Amino acid sequence: MANLVNLVHVSCDPSVREELLDKLWVNVLQARQEEGCFQFDVSVKSDDPNAFIFYEVYKDEAALAVHKEQQYFLDYFQFVTDMGEKVNRTFTIYWVEDR
Repeated sequence: MANLVNLVHVSCDPSVREELLDKLWVNVLQARQEEGCFQFDVSVKSDDPNAFIFYEVYKDEAALAVHKEQQYFLDYFQFVTDMGEKVNRTFTIYWVEDR
């Protein structure tokens, strides 16, 4: 089975940037320890310090589902939800194709 890539775009109001990053990095550092998480990178847009891309690679859909059940993810996701319009988040799932 092919690995799964979760590509997440996040932008935030400057007033919540530091708190978002605090919540995010707890999630990222813990996710990197998950058996099914092969990669979790955070990139900042070159011309906008409040815009990010998260590049996450998981073994499969089950591994991503396990990640989304973890308390550190739930805490991050709740923060994003609570911020309403101050944080915008979209994601797209891709399958790794290899020959």
